[in-house]
Formats: sequence, C-alpha cells, structure tokens
Amino acid sequence: MIRLNNGKAVIPWFLQAVTEALGEPIGLDALVPLPETDAALISFRNAYQDAVKQPAASLQTFFSAGQDESVRRLSECIATQLPSERAILIMKLSATCGAVRTELATLLRHVSAIIRLDGDSLSAMSEDGTQGMLVDYNADDERQTHEVTVWGDRWLAAALACKLV
Repeated sequence: MIRLNNGKAVIPWFLQAVTEALGEPIGLDALVPLPETDAALISFRNAYQDAVKQPAASLQTFFSAGQDESVRRLSECIATQLPSERAILIMKLSATCGAVRTELATLLRHVSAIIRLDGDSLSAMSEDGTQGMLVDYNADDERQTHEVTVWGDRWLAAALACKLV
C-alpha cells in the first residue's frame, strides 16, 4: 500500500521526465501495473544473467571511455533493424511507478537521455519477455565504460547485423 501511495505521488513527475527523455508523450496508459512490473524485472534480471553465462545466445560488448558515438551508432542501427518492435522500459522508478510500454526504436534513439534519467542504464525487454537489452554506463571504468548486452532471437539478430556493419 505504501508503494502504491508513493507511486501515485511520483507518477506525474515520472511521466513528464520520460516524455522529455523520449521526445514524445508518455501517458498513464503506457505504465505497466506494479505486479506485472515486478515480474518483468525478475524476468529481465534472470534473462540477463543467462545471456552473460551463454555468450553463444547473446551479444555482450564493451566500449571504453570516449566511445559514446559507437554506442549511439549501434543503438541507432538496432532501432532501424527493429522499427516496430514493442518494448518495456524498466527503470529504477519502475518499482514505484511501473515499467513503461513503448517502441524499442524510440528507446534506442534516446539511449543517452534514458541513461541520464535513470542514472546508469537502459534496461528493455520485449512485451513477451523473450528479447532483452541492457545498455549500462559505468563512468568509473575507463576500459568498460559502456556495456551493451542483447539477447533473444530477433533482437540478437539485429544487434549482430549491426555489429558487423
């Protein structure tokens, strides 16, 4: 009950902040209910751990400090490969407000803004939970400043095609 009340107080600010980060209106109807958000977060964490343990079924690549443009280009390329893919954005405030349903391409075209808003990462998964992507920012690590990990057949195929370009 406390979480629900806290969420109600923060949701207007959260929706406005996500709207500004994505450059398009995000309304209440885009929020995933808290129980579904909780399940999505658990699913995302488990899938990420599986992706790291099974490199043949995922792409995990690191970029050093100063390679922000490479991360942007890879994200933009994946967005182009998957123009109509629906996704769930999971952020720190999702635990209080709910995850956000939107287009994956929109998220990937605004990866830096989402990372600034969330603090350190973009975490997205497909609505069916079979695909996922983490773009993590580690300011304290010059050699591995950005981590991009992608899994799931569709998203992985797009990422691999972009990595080869």
